[in-house]
Amino acid sequence: MYCPIHKFGSRCLLTDTICQNSTCQNQDQCIPNDDYIISKLKFSCICPKGFIGDQYETSDNKLILSFEKNIILSQSIFIHFIEVIYNTTPARATTFKTILVRKNSIIIHWSQPFYLVFIESFNKIYYLVYLQKIYNGSTTINKTINSFDRLQNISRLFNESIVKLDLIRRIKYYHLPCEIYSPNLKCFYDDIHLCLCYDFNQ
Repeated sequence: MYCPIHKFGSRCLLTDTICQNSTCQNQDQCIPNDDYIISKLKFSCICPKGFIGDQYETSDNKLILSFEKNIILSQSIFIHFIEVIYNTTPARATTFKTILVRKNSIIIHWSQPFYLVFIESFNKIYYLVYLQKIYNGSTTINKTINSFDRLQNISRLFNESIVKLDLIRRIKYYHLPCEIYSPNLKCFYDDIHLCLCYDFNQ
């Protein structure tokens, strides 16, 4: 016989009072642990959306993204989060979001560290969302995506002769778009790299 939450006994008539003194926070639900579970705590907290931590005391990062009317997106988009760790290859994590019909905004909750965020639509158009040099957790980011946030492919920035060069010879020209188009150009990409013009000349 299985008892409902907070009840126990052969006929489920006894009340478990462990959760009356729980330290669960932010309106999360307390669940008494089974006696056979090896744990320092006698209870577990079920986390509400937007919170993390052993007792869900820490809020996630919250990204509120809206799009200007001239931005044409597919109904579903990918949001890529890049974490840069010293002397290692940057790590990327991705989530998928659907934009509701007649809506021009989405909300993303994200608990992992990140330094750069960009979105990708199904037609392979990319927009830079956010860039930070130092990671700040539990923050709310409001961002309106406009046409200047679009990432440009190198084919739009260089002539054909440069684009066809092998990477080692071509990459030495990658500073030029930042010089020519700054501050309007924030980022561009090739088949492998994502290049930033952020804080150029500073």
